[in-house]
Amino acid sequence: MTFANPWSALIAAAVALPLLLLLYILKLRRHPLRIPSTLLWKQTFEDLQVNVPFQRLRTSLLFFLQLLLIVLLIFAISEPLIQVGSSPAPRMILLIDRSASMNTSVGENQTRFDEARDAVRQIIERLGRSSDAPQIMIITFGATAQVVCGFESNRRLLLAALDSIERTDEEADLDAALQLAGAFAARGEDVTDQPPDVLLISDGGVSPYNNGEGFLLRSGEFRYLQVGSTPDDVVNNLGIAAFSARRDYEDPAKVLVFARFVNAGSSTVDAVVALSADDAAPSLKRLRIPPAAQDGPGESTVTYTLDLPNGAILRLTHNHTDDLSADDEARLIIPPPERLRIALVYGENGSDPFLYDLLKAMDPEAIDETSLDEYEQHQSEEQLAGSEYDLIIFDRVSGMRLPGTPSLTVGGVPAGIDVRETQDDASMRILSWDRQHPVMRFVSLDTIVFREFGAFVLPAGATPIVFGPVGPLIAVLGTRGARHVVMGFAFANSNWPVHVSITVFMQNVIDYLTLAGSVQSGLVHQPGRPITVRPKSRVPSINIDGPIQTTLPVSNATAMTLPILRRTGLYLIDGVHPPHDRLAVSMLSEQESDIRSRTTVSVNATDAGGAKVADTVPLELWPWLVGAGFIVMVLEWLFYCHRLRAMS
Repeated sequence: MTFANPWSALIAAAVALPLLLLLYILKLRRHPLRIPSTLLWKQTFEDLQVNVPFQRLRTSLLFFLQLLLIVLLIFAISEPLIQVGSSPAPRMILLIDRSASMNTSVGENQTRFDEARDAVRQIIERLGRSSDAPQIMIITFGATAQVVCGFESNRRLLLAALDSIERTDEEADLDAALQLAGAFAARGEDVTDQPPDVLLISDGGVSPYNNGEGFLLRSGEFRYLQVGSTPDDVVNNLGIAAFSARRDYEDPAKVLVFARFVNAGSSTVDAVVALSADDAAPSLKRLRIPPAAQDGPGESTVTYTLDLPNGAILRLTHNHTDDLSADDEARLIIPPPERLRIALVYGENGSDPFLYDLLKAMDPEAIDETSLDEYEQHQSEEQLAGSEYDLIIFDRVSGMRLPGTPSLTVGGVPAGIDVRETQDDASMRILSWDRQHPVMRFVSLDTIVFREFGAFVLPAGATPIVFGPVGPLIAVLGTRGARHVVMGFAFANSNWPVHVSITVFMQNVIDYLTLAGSVQSGLVHQPGRPITVRPKSRVPSINIDGPIQTTLPVSNATAMTLPILRRTGLYLIDGVHPPHDRLAVSMLSEQESDIRSRTTVSVNATDAGGAKVADTVPLELWPWLVGAGFIVMVLEWLFYCHRLRAMS
């Protein structure tokens, strides 16, 4: 047992104990008075005896109760401490978990993070009052570790640093925290210094529930202080552990969405899952997720197929009420296709005005018209063939080699493809087409007629999608890592330009050829991970609007790393190039969604059991002594009342 405040107790004893003795051995000065009889004064005999100066103390229960009360209060003032477990080292490093699972509700307006902060506050207050208070360092961690306060014994500074810690929606990385703590633990002023104790304050959700791999601490003794529920307690959480989207390679206008849900509870959950794109009505599906087992949480998956030729923000939610809200919603951004740079390559007769106007209606960034001779001259330099343009249109030219850039050939025959000629110059009708192919989606060719072309003789690997009386009229093939659409007849040799379906066909072709080369996967970021953006030219600052709001000055760099975004949500970034002008930050962590508390954490191949504050720091006895003093005071008052009643 040690005393945190012994001198105050000694001063109180030096004052209170003599005063109590004086009350019993001293008397007031009284004047003598003659009376005829003492019969009526028998009941006051004891008072007369007590007031005799320096009389020997007689046995009195009232006196011993009062003495016991004073002794208990003096001991309480001295703040006695009893070390239940092993004594703390002269230095201590506190690792405070502020990951997403620490936001789990444990009561009304109370979370595990609040419990962890209260536990640390008790540790600081208890150790700070001892005569040999250790130095304490505070490190907080989520996806990254950060020193909040260096080795310090001043309680006021430590508590201020503790109050400055904010909760996050990040995934816990205990390895990073232990590496940082180990580096400071090894920095003793003397090689003989005792390494500090490293105390983890967490719910134990620092690794997957079924992961048996331990962590490594280079220096110091590791302890684990558990907060939150125990494995025997009932937990309730349904979380989104995975959310991804990508464009279909065969039909880039279609987006394939995949999501995985995990259930950390002990009972099966039936939930309704909703997926929405921007402000469109959500698509609903019912999902049943099995309960958690010994080796991990229960899980179930769901898939969607959406028609999204343009960009959109996907939002996934469920309707199950649980203890952790950060994983109940996830967002993902499908970037819109960038405005195209188109090269229109024409032959001897110049470019088709209708084709030019049709392409211009698609609102590209640029349409550069060039002759076939100029194209062939620059093709070897790969300016037109790969780096300068997103799409190349060949207008009534033949014999050219298909480039490494997506292309559309109209009224021509590229090299490597043969043609089956027709002897009849009369107009012919289109017989059939592949309505399921992305290029022909929503396109009707029932009334289309054409002339001056027979059919393609396609090489192996090409796919015909439109057929005439002689054979294939439109086909799709791939070469040099790019897609190509070839159409045998020219627009001027058909009645297609007067039909609305020509616009639908052209849009399908552009989507099929260009979206396949754009961003295939949806963009989503996890809290706490670095994000790099490209600022726009001549922009003085970048404004971030969302759950975290801030403004950053822009330097001359072509790329900037944003401040760490630690909370989930949708962020709007003003002053940067797309697609990073909108950022979707979602938790997406099975480790954090599995909110079952762990009773042990394995470090240095040793399982550290989840202790409590009393097992980690000395136990304070003064509350018990004050309580005992209150009981003694009540007993003393009852005895005094009983004595007065007996005297009356």
